Amino acid sequence: MIDKMQAVVYTAPQEMTFINDYHSNQVDRDDDVLLSIQAVGICGSDMHAYHGKDPRRNPGLILGHEFCGEIVDGPDKGQKVTGNPLITCGKCEYCLQGRDNLCSDRDMIGMSRQGAFAQYMTIPKQCLVHAPNTMNSNHVALTEPAATVVHAVNLAIENSFKPISECHTLVIGAGAIGLLTALLLKSYGVKMKVLETNLARHPCVQDHVGVKAVNPLAETIDENAFDVVIDCVGSEKTNALSISSVKAGGTVVNVGLLSWTSSIDIRKITLQEVKLVGCYTYNMEDFKSALTFIENGSFGDLSWIEEMPLSETDAAFKSLHNGTMASAKVILKPHF
Repeated sequence: MIDKMQAVVYTAPQEMTFINDYHSNQVDRDDDVLLSIQAVGICGSDMHAYHGKDPRRNPGLILGHEFCGEIVDGPDKGQKVTGNPLITCGKCEYCLQGRDNLCSDRDMIGMSRQGAFAQYMTIPKQCLVHAPNTMNSNHVALTEPAATVVHAVNLAIENSFKPISECHTLVIGAGAIGLLTALLLKSYGVKMKVLETNLARHPCVQDHVGVKAVNPLAETIDENAFDVVIDCVGSEKTNALSISSVKAGGTVVNVGLLSWTSSIDIRKITLQEVKLVGCYTYNMEDFKSALTFIENGSFGDLSWIEEMPLSETDAAFKSLHNGTMASAKVILKPHF
């Protein structure tokens, strides 16, 4: 790791501290590669940590796992890359099955080791995915959340009894994951409804997805109406809404994890043979596919991204916290 650099440290709940001369005490692995970070996104899980609600991410940590960087030295010096933040063992039964997201011995960038809210970061070579050097760095940084969406939509496709293009689909939430889900579904020609309580995000859904977002706090959502429901929030209320709104024989894919516990209507799930599918991150193939989908325009032009300098990270988190940030994704720029 670089001896001194600019970095943002999560120092306490609702406190992100910008440090001009941060020194990392992290002991790097022999196969770690040093990256100069070009762009890094704020994820919902970073917000959970900011709110003090993620016991896996403790004060003193550099957060950030949605990134684009350039390799600093070696034969690939200058190559633009992103990376799978899940550092997996490659040996357990899940890794050998290609389900490395379930690895029983995994670490993670921005959780168990320092993340990308900094000028530099190290990451094992096995995690790197090369991107075209001409590709927009902000778009490359969106690969990680897009990979979650690719995994979620693939699960919906695999578990639905109808082709996804014929499924009346409900997307709950229009944060980054929800908006990207709606955009990918749009590329498949899916008829959908998008729910979002933050009215500031409604124009973005209209402009980029082409549907009018619905505020479920103001409008009643029909029961037993959707073939597929993708919950990108994961609160107790949205879990209940997912089950009530799905048709008999339909599929619910749960992506969001806002709440740690939930009560669901197990009678409906059983009596109406509803498929409830958990979706945790992505595998490496999903990750590579997401970068390709971004490059070929499957997620649209991504012009809704909000860009801010790394030095304004605390202000960005506060804006997301209080709901005044209209954009579903804030990208921080260490070299603004």
